Amino acid sequence: MRNLFQEKISRRQALQGIAGVTAMAAMPRTAMAADPLFKPLWLNHYTYVAPDLKKTADWYVEVFGMQRGQSDARQVHLWYGDDGFDTLMIVRQAAAGEQSPRIEKFGFTIDDWDKAWVESQLKSRNIQAQSDTDKGFWLKDPEGNTIGVFARDFIRRPSAPATRPFLWKALSANHIVVTSHDYKKLGQWYMDFLAFKQTTDGGRDVYQWVADTVWIPTATREGGKSSGELNTLDHVAYTIEKYDNVSVGAELKRRKMIEQTAGIDSLGINCVDINNFKTQVCAWNLVPNADRTRGSGERGGRGRGRGERG
Repeated sequence: MRNLFQEKISRRQALQGIAGVTAMAAMPRTAMAADPLFKPLWLNHYTYVAPDLKKTADWYVEVFGMQRGQSDARQVHLWYGDDGFDTLMIVRQAAAGEQSPRIEKFGFTIDDWDKAWVESQLKSRNIQAQSDTDKGFWLKDPEGNTIGVFARDFIRRPSAPATRPFLWKALSANHIVVTSHDYKKLGQWYMDFLAFKQTTDGGRDVYQWVADTVWIPTATREGGKSSGELNTLDHVAYTIEKYDNVSVGAELKRRKMIEQTAGIDSLGINCVDINNFKTQVCAWNLVPNADRTRGSGERGGRGRGRGERG
């Protein structure tokens, strides 16, 4: 995959990528009445269903520097991100006989939250949604994947820093892949519903940006199943701080997360986690995104391009 971002840009410069989206989201609702689309700001949280809760949570803390939040016998909250754009991965213990490992229930933060107004917009589109406290709603996309929209303060990251030592610091979810029998149609639904910024249609997938995460509806392989049919998203990839493909590749091989013969000549490396569930370790500039505007800004929009779909 081509690299369109050879020049490095500071993280402070990178924060303005969706400042325009934030400004639109802050407009009075009367001005937005003709355009009820929600304006996503960043990836809020998702759930990883694990065959072994403790083993999985410990591994993500050790490898990606995730920060522990609240926990009990059923689930553990793991936080990651930088510059205040916090993402929560809820690691949940699979019940007896439940499919695992898998990834379910993605939620996106939207601006200018008002529960009654959000609910009215969902009803206006005949979307059946389930309330999650006063700060969010869960719903199904047209293919049965569970997604949600949430307020900025749906849940707060703990103030204590991540426990050291850890291998890499995860800065964000680089990209998320959802498989579909009709990726164009599914991608269009997400643009209509969440106003993602689409930059690339590669003939098998589309790149749709929210902050510095790219959502990638991807065509199933011949005879393959969609994420909705499999009851799991395909994978989440992670942008790490100070990415170096040689050292990252060597460490992945040492940990048997990739084959010894695997290539390491890219800005992102396909691998598996502790449960043999596929993921990627990525540099921030892996996904080609020539259309994005990048510069300085405040919370409400980041603008780094990043990761390649695996």
